[in-house]
Amino acid sequence: MKKSINIKTKMKKSKHFLSLIIFVLAFTSVTAQSNDSIPFYRHSIQFNVAGLSFERWGMAYELRMTPHHAIFVQVGGSFPSISEEKEYGFGLHYKYFLQPVKDAKFLWLFKSSYKNTFLDLNVRYMNLDGIHNGSEALYEAFFIGAGAGQTYVWNSGFTISYWLGYGPPIIGEYKWKNTVPEDGESWAKSYKWGSGLDFGLSLGYSFGGRKN
Repeated sequence: MKKSINIKTKMKKSKHFLSLIIFVLAFTSVTAQSNDSIPFYRHSIQFNVAGLSFERWGMAYELRMTPHHAIFVQVGGSFPSISEEKEYGFGLHYKYFLQPVKDAKFLWLFKSSYKNTFLDLNVRYMNLDGIHNGSEALYEAFFIGAGAGQTYVWNSGFTISYWLGYGPPIIGEYKWKNTVPEDGESWAKSYKWGSGLDFGLSLGYSFGGRKN
């Protein structure tokens, strides 16, 4: 009986998440406009290096439908052979790019072809089998968030992108498996709200459809 309830709950969560994805795609298709005078690459493959210090990996694919509108899909998780924790997650982002700045310098030193500032709306999911003070816990959550960032692109296609955003967990539950540590309640609460933070520093390659 309890198992069937959990299955129904997960199905409801999946339906909510799919509805959010459909909404983002519909919003993008309605608002998309083309402007052939603005340079851009249509495809970009990126690897998020910001999580390496936390024993996490991340990669993403970005589809620029027009110079201003893009869909950004990311996946990531913990390194199985390195991290004690097991984590995976994915996200669907809609990006709106502002007017590019040509010949922009990254860190005021390295001259790129152009720089784009972007605004971001996203829906994300994460699943964690974690450890805190020797106690094991399970955490699963969905997020709706917003953020902003910048992307630098060179003529070779080399790409650097960074962003920062936040989205509170709309569906999320932190459960201790067996023992609960002394700070269990406060830790679970802090982790739950802190997990909504979305940040990244990615290195990648962009190609195809660049307009001059």
